[in-house]
Order: sequence, then structure tokens, then C-alpha cells
Amino acid sequence: MAILYVASEAAELKPLAGMLTGVRKLTWPIDYAYEGVHEGRRILLAANGAGPRLAGQAVEIAIRAVTAADLSASKLEAVVSTGWCGALDPALQEKQILIGTEVLDPAGHERYECVGVESSGAGDKPFISGPIVSRDRVAVTAAEKKGLRAEHGALAVDMEAAGVAARTKRAGLPFCCIKVVSDRAEESFVFDINSMRTSEGRIARGKIIVHAVAHLNIVPELFRLKRRSEEAAQALGEFLVSCRISSVGSSLLVE
Repeated sequence: MAILYVASEAAELKPLAGMLTGVRKLTWPIDYAYEGVHEGRRILLAANGAGPRLAGQAVEIAIRAVTAADLSASKLEAVVSTGWCGALDPALQEKQILIGTEVLDPAGHERYECVGVESSGAGDKPFISGPIVSRDRVAVTAAEKKGLRAEHGALAVDMEAAGVAARTKRAGLPFCCIKVVSDRAEESFVFDINSMRTSEGRIARGKIIVHAVAHLNIVPELFRLKRRSEEAAQALGEFLVSCRISSVGSSLLVE
């Protein structure tokens, strides 16, 4: 059996990949696709850019590839939407692990239930559970995050979970949402990241570099955000290797 983890960027999955054995690249037509093994279970990793459409494509491609393999060891047991998120709850700090109880999709007027969570003595790996709102836009300012919190009552906001959930639901598979906080509720970005996206929705690093060169005062902040994101991804990877989907697909066990 296999579990598929879907994120936006390769950097969100690389720490997890580094903790697997037998890691190899997959020839899937997406930005990042690798597989490995952890404690006898096949782990599939996929990243295809920001937003629900690209995330949904990653799930679609993975499901087709796994179905074509037609091997019992390759059958998908569950799909996990993972990666960075922005905190909406002011109490949340960076590197905090969040387990979604449901994913709210305001654009599609949908609510996707997530597989529940059970803990088996993971006291050193704390997490918080609650709803996560998912939309095709970065929450850039503290005021925007405050508005989302008031409107939806969610713990955090992300950009891919709704797309992953929708395709997973159509496949009839268990869906999990495991995120890590990369920016706090009271924080605002130094520029509008939404203006740095391509027509497909991906974050265009070239645009960010050009903007940084023209606004050198923001460079220290960009390096700080990069370092924090890397630390958050590492914390997420360490948490993910402590988790497994139960054999009946009804809960996520944290060991």
C-alpha cells in the first residue's frame, strides 16, 4: 500500500524525502515527484505549484500512475495535503503542526471532511486540530488574515488543500490535511506574492528576484522568510514520519 503526500513546492517535501529509504525520482509530468519507503510503507511525494488547480493535477497524475501499475503494493491507501500554511489564529506560532478536521473551500462552497487523528504517545510531537480554509490566493496582510479568521473561524489558510481534497473525494480515498505554520496571523509580507505568480498559478522566483533587486531593502526579510520556511518544512517532515494511516483508513495514528 502507498500514501501520497501532495504539496505546493519541492522544498516542503524534501525534508520528508531525506528521512525515507530507497528514494528515487518518478517520471511523472509535474514539478517534483519522488517515492521512498518508511517502515515498510511506500511513500509518494508530489509537488506541482501553488493553488488548487495544480494540486488537483498532481493528485490526478499520481492516481493514474498508481492505477496503471496495478500492483497491490502500489494501491493508494490515502492522500495527504501537506506543506506550509498561514496562521489565522493569533495564538499559533511558526513551525506549529496543524491537523485539519475539515477543509473549507469558499470558492466552490464546499467543506471537505478530513480523516480523524489519534495519538499513541507522541507527546514530543504536539499538534493542533481544527478547520483550515483553502483558496487560490496568498493571504498577504495581517488584516486579510484577520478577516478570514472572522469569516470562516479557521485556524489557518492554505492554497492547495481544497484541490487535493476534491480529487481525492472523487477517487473515494481517505483525505488528510497536515500543515505547518510558516507565517503568523499578525505578520504581513513585504510585497504582494500574488503578483509574482505565473498564468498557471506557480510562484515565479524570477519575478521575486527582479523585485528584490529593485527593492534591496526587502532582501533581509526575504532571507529571514526563507530560513523560517526551511525550518518549518523540517519540523513538518519530522512529524510526518511519526504518522501513519490506519489499515481501515479511519484515522491517522501519531506514534
